[in-house]
Amino acid sequence: MKTRDLIARLANDASPVKRDAVARLLNRALIQGLAGDTFLLAALYGVRSDMPELIFTTMFWARLAFPLSILAAAMLLAGRLGRPGARLKLAWCAVALPIATMLLAAGGILLATPPGYRLQLMLGTTWRTTTASVVLLSLPSLAAMMRAMRQLAPTRLALAGAGAGLLAGAQGLLVYSLYCSEMAVPFWGVWYVLAIVLTSAIGAAIAPRCLRW
Repeated sequence: MKTRDLIARLANDASPVKRDAVARLLNRALIQGLAGDTFLLAALYGVRSDMPELIFTTMFWARLAFPLSILAAAMLLAGRLGRPGARLKLAWCAVALPIATMLLAAGGILLATPPGYRLQLMLGTTWRTTTASVVLLSLPSLAAMMRAMRQLAPTRLALAGAGAGLLAGAQGLLVYSLYCSEMAVPFWGVWYVLAIVLTSAIGAAIAPRCLRW
């Protein structure tokens, strides 16, 4: 069969695509991922007994604001990475903004803290397990996002995988924030950001194999 004939046959079978098809696909993957992450959190860590008291604290909502802001920006980025030729500059800036804000806030607090207490603020009591826990909880979301990306048309596979990993990491961090006891901003700026970077790197590493057409 000649290329022209193949193109004509494919064009004859084409049907209109809904304008919100990409958003619907990613939203479905988002719900599936959050459900999987939450189930994994409940199975591995359980539910905190002091959760009702935490909900009424300012720092609890400030901590949730970080993964939520990344989640919103990463959804925009993932949608664009799934389309060939889509512009990415503004989407990447939107993702970088909450991360840069977190790092600046953490750095400002550390500068205002006496030197003898800075390490304690960065390490907290769970620094050995926090990053690994967030990455682990992100795996169901990463699987769901990779499956969604595969149904789109990414051409920059490593970048698409990084975007999916970033989105999955934000979901895993959001779920873990419901359990984590750490309330120091420098702790978030080190270990939460590191977890997001690692999930993005994992997504970028596996994308060329998982998203190959």
